[in-house]
Amino acid sequence: MAAVPVSDMNAALDFYMEALGLELRRREGNWAELGPNEPLGKVALYVPDKDEKRRPGGPTGVIFSCDSIYDLHRELVDQGVVFKLKPTKQEWGGLLAIFLDEDDNELMVMEHPDRYKR
Repeated sequence: MAAVPVSDMNAALDFYMEALGLELRRREGNWAELGPNEPLGKVALYVPDKDEKRRPGGPTGVIFSCDSIYDLHRELVDQGVVFKLKPTKQEWGGLLAIFLDEDDNELMVMEHPDRYKR
């Protein structure tokens, strides 16, 4: 589970649930867990305490995977999501994009060329 600091839990939940389509799995005070109903692949949002060093904004380490990065890019841009890096071909053959949440946290999305080939 990747933990992402946010400044406003309600605004963050709106973004992660509405724009990204993640499901809320648990919420307790300033902590919320979103994602599929399985042990892996969840994102935790939290409002940091005043004395905590990690603040909202910047790289999160969160990487989403998708079937069509171009379709996802278009859908998110239509919703007003800002991309720091538009879908870009990578040396390893896949596509990568970086977009920002409401707190300027960086979230990556990739489309791997061999993901569904078996």
